[in-house]
Amino acid sequence: MKPRFSTQRLILSLLIILSLYSPSLHARRVYLFISKDDFNDAASSSPEHEPAVFDDPMRIPDPGSWSPLFDPDMNPEAVNGSYYAAVSELMSAASKGNARMMAGAAAEIESAANDGDPHAQSVLAFLYGAGIMRERNEAKALMYHHFATQGGSFQSKMALAYTYYRQGMYEKAAKLYAEIAKTGVKSFLTSKDSPVVEPIMIHDGAEEDKEVLMNFHGEEDESFKMLVKEAEEGNAGAMYRIGMIHLLGLRGLRVDHAKALSWLSKAADKGEPESMYLLGEMYATGVVCVERNYTKALELLTLASEQHLYAAYDRMGYLYLNGYGVDKDYTKAIEYFQKAAENDGAGGHYNLGLMYLKGTGVKRNVQLAIKYFLIAANSGYDLAFYQLAKRFHTGVGLKKNLPMAAELYKLIAEYGPWNSLSRWGLESYIRGDVGKAFLLYSRMAEQGYEVAQSNAAWILDKYGERSMCMGESRLCTDAERHQRAHSLWQQASKQGNEYAASRIGDA
Repeated sequence: MKPRFSTQRLILSLLIILSLYSPSLHARRVYLFISKDDFNDAASSSPEHEPAVFDDPMRIPDPGSWSPLFDPDMNPEAVNGSYYAAVSELMSAASKGNARMMAGAAAEIESAANDGDPHAQSVLAFLYGAGIMRERNEAKALMYHHFATQGGSFQSKMALAYTYYRQGMYEKAAKLYAEIAKTGVKSFLTSKDSPVVEPIMIHDGAEEDKEVLMNFHGEEDESFKMLVKEAEEGNAGAMYRIGMIHLLGLRGLRVDHAKALSWLSKAADKGEPESMYLLGEMYATGVVCVERNYTKALELLTLASEQHLYAAYDRMGYLYLNGYGVDKDYTKAIEYFQKAAENDGAGGHYNLGLMYLKGTGVKRNVQLAIKYFLIAANSGYDLAFYQLAKRFHTGVGLKKNLPMAAELYKLIAEYGPWNSLSRWGLESYIRGDVGKAFLLYSRMAEQGYEVAQSNAAWILDKYGERSMCMGESRLCTDAERHQRAHSLWQQASKQGNEYAASRIGDA
């Protein structure tokens, strides 16, 4: 089966959608303009190794992450170190608006940075870049981010890649974003830790978005209580939704794998196909709360497919492609991938693309592979974005286009585990800790997250002195707040934020 493909310029609306390993709470829309002239006959001499969906689960390292301070169970030993003590003091100072405490924390961080701690160097770069307890100095920020990157800080890699991207240094941006995106892809395919969700905009124009925020009050939320009531009365769809909420830690709840498994199993027992599919994935990966069991996975996926959940065919094909729990059978794998693809299954298109890219069970055809990747991307399949980024980066199958490669890599890189600050920023804001929320969104803003840039700028405008914005030596002056808000709005505007663009016009 070959996809229909126009030779005229194609306008593809690419959506990132919610799935287990690409967990996005709100769709994000990106437009690609691709013509027949973008294709390239060049092909690499040998197929590349691609990330595998059912690789062994592992903990993806995110050294220096601030997440252990919010969720100590992630890494209980880490929070006892001097680096985390200083960062904890930094956040406490932001919460209280205590400039003296902030100055002390900044001094501790600088001391550790000068002793060669890469994660302290990353935070010090952030302080210089934002002008927090230091005179704003972009050169020093860049220098310390370079040092931290060499020491393995993903936060600084993100900040540095974004700096290159903003400055139009696309070769450097694409190279660094490619490195980050590769780790990001591995994280949402095989990570033992909870998936991350796309950052939430806390405002709608000039006002707080109360409708969105009301859905993040955990078990006290009235709509969640209603959902639980429906599930307890036997509604299988409600059981599935509650299972997903616990699995991904949505709506202000912490991840709870045991509750997720319980609710999803109840839904599956009632014949709910999405739950069967999800449990099938869980047994195939062994990522959370269950031991890997390919036989059980195939059984559940087969049941889901019999209820016309065609995405299940894609995962069944993957089992046959790799011989997981069954004899390896390329013919059967292709049959299942095609069945998924014929019924708008993005994963089917993606995996057919991989087979043609590698020449697995079919004659290698890179251009046909790219056409499948485009269809998958058009349906919101995250790994397809990654494949297209690689084609634009290397010039294999598509003409080299470094700006496009950098943009697509950036899209994927932002779903790495370092995205977790968005969760803590949102929770801090909902609890009324505006100062901590502003600090966390500011940290994400320097890493290129457009929503965080907008949220941080809005907090400055909305809360003024109550934003607990820290300046060079004390709470921000009006001039410092205005300058910082303008810079944040400007960055968000350049990334397509329309309200930010209007705020720049008002300045």
